[in-house]
Amino acid sequence: MKKWLIIIVCFLMVALAFTYLFIPTIVSFSYSISLRANPQGLYRSLLDEKSWHLWWPENSNDSNNDTFPNQFFYNGYKYTIDAKKTSSIFISITGKTIKAKTILNLFPISNDSVQLVWEGKMPTSYNLIKRMEVYFKSKQLKHDISLTMGKIDSFFSKTGNIYGSDIQQIPVLDSILVSTHATSKDYPTIAFIYDLIDQLKEYIRGQSAKETGFPMLNITTTDSSNYLTRVAIPVNKRLKPSGKISYRWMMGGGKILVSEVRGGPASIDRAFQQIENYIHDYHRTTPAIPFLSLVTDRRKEPDTAKWITKIYYPVM
Repeated sequence: MKKWLIIIVCFLMVALAFTYLFIPTIVSFSYSISLRANPQGLYRSLLDEKSWHLWWPENSNDSNNDTFPNQFFYNGYKYTIDAKKTSSIFISITGKTIKAKTILNLFPISNDSVQLVWEGKMPTSYNLIKRMEVYFKSKQLKHDISLTMGKIDSFFSKTGNIYGSDIQQIPVLDSILVSTHATSKDYPTIAFIYDLIDQLKEYIRGQSAKETGFPMLNITTTDSSNYLTRVAIPVNKRLKPSGKISYRWMMGGGKILVSEVRGGPASIDRAFQQIENYIHDYHRTTPAIPFLSLVTDRRKEPDTAKWITKIYYPVM
């Protein structure tokens, strides 16, 4: 009996020594991944916590609420976004018995590659049981973070998930266009735009030509009071100018960004802004004005949610 008591005491002493020597007062953990994404675009997306539910590993009412949009839940832990700084997001993780302070850091590698490092620290205790509990909880948190980072990787490796819609670069093909324009004091209405388009369609028919694409639209303003509306239609042959109707030629050989949008003016404006973010993120320049291709005839489809529009943005 005495022998077994001595063995138990020795075992406890070894366990105590191991615990206090090898489990520090502050337990650190980290996990990193490299993914193919533009650093600026990725960080801008991560800053918008309202979109985190799109990739967060656990969908629940608690992880998608308006009262606390900076809080998310996963595997019994609450993740709270505490602060956002340059290339870093500070996140606290709390459970029933633990609290960890973590930082999600973004390190650019190249224009289309980035390393994400999520690291954290958890204070332990002089109490043997709590000290060991925190240590094993840190292992669980690291595992949970690795799964979360996997979700980030699979989601943001797709360009369309960073910019809201798929953006493709295609070569510019030679195109023959007829175009016209008009000014207005207010933002042009659908009727105003299609009146210009109808003028072009009538002229094309009168010249025995054929349309080879959807109507193209560009609207600009310098003071939010005077608007210049340009419309064009691709045709199968060169036509002579007539009054305000002129001949245009889109020379091939260049590059152009294309994105398809489903929705009304607000959706188009968001997609347009995202393409401009893409151009800025990838340090591109624009040699010509962008335009909209009106796939859906706005007069025949009153439901803006069903509109299909393609955005074309020339780049270098």
